[in-house]
Amino acid sequence: MSTPTEQQPQGTTDPASANMVRVCDRCGTVCSTDQEWCLNCGVRMTEATQGLPGLRAAGLVVALAVLLAGGAAAASYAALRGDARSAANVPADTTGAPVAQAPPATAPVAPVAPVAPAATTPTTSTTTSTAKKPATPAAPAAPAAPAAPATPPASGGGGGSTGGSTGGGSTGGSTGGGGGGSTTTTPTTTTPREPTSGPVVFASGQGTIYDPAGHAANKGEEGNAIDGSTGSSWKVVLNEGQSGGLGYVLDFDDATALKRLTVNTSTAGLKIKVLGTTKSALPPDELDSNWDTIASERTMKSGRNAVPLKAVSGAKSKYRHVLVLFTSIPGDPATAVIREFTASS
Repeated sequence: MSTPTEQQPQGTTDPASANMVRVCDRCGTVCSTDQEWCLNCGVRMTEATQGLPGLRAAGLVVALAVLLAGGAAAASYAALRGDARSAANVPADTTGAPVAQAPPATAPVAPVAPVAPAATTPTTSTTTSTAKKPATPAAPAAPAAPAAPATPPASGGGGGSTGGSTGGGSTGGSTGGGGGGSTTTTPTTTTPREPTSGPVVFASGQGTIYDPAGHAANKGEEGNAIDGSTGSSWKVVLNEGQSGGLGYVLDFDDATALKRLTVNTSTAGLKIKVLGTTKSALPPDELDSNWDTIASERTMKSGRNAVPLKAVSGAKSKYRHVLVLFTSIPGDPATAVIREFTASS
């Protein structure tokens, strides 16, 4: 049996439930219809107008239909313009073809009038007038009609053919020839330029020590000789009793013609000579016949030493390997210090 106090809340909840007919989309709290914000989570309540997804879909369909109609109209317009342009671009040379065939019609007329060399009548007559009046003395001008095909390149050529029909002599012919010559272009020939000389940039690993007899006691950092910096150097120390017979070889993937070699060294009195080979494999020693001498023996001073390279004893001009051979190294033990090798082609 319910007490009056228990029935009191039921009487009060009915009006509230009649007003609270909306539910928050986020937290599920029941809210009144005129409530704009959820008092529990603070989210804005969904408006009634937003509950009509059909309007948005209908608007999207209408927009797509308008875009498709506009695209179809643009494509049709472009196709019509393309047809008009293709029709306008039809070559008009067909009308000129019958004119070029006019000389065969006048050719039979030439033997009809050999006795009338009147110069005034051919001046005013053209190829079409001779066709209308086959019996007039204008027939001798028929041989000049083939000169008409030469007139399209320039107006000067047309003047040349008219002069030939009026003068009938060397003057008219020279005038026409001069007009045609002024319009023709003579081909110009250009002589190929020789490749300009410039410094050769060596890559890492492109140079290495050449010591087939094993005279070096300490080979040093051989890559420093072509690293592009004089701050680093390559130092090689020979075994006791040895003073030469080794060197530094520069390798090229393709045969290369070097014009000058510069040796930057701090070893005064070092003697070198430069050899080259066209073989892909290095010869076994410096005395092998596959080496060509491209710079004779010379003594280096401390600093930069420019060594010109040129073919001697019938040597080639391009080489796969270039050897800087140390023929004599001073010191005990013999020691050579190379700051940098540079070359130009």
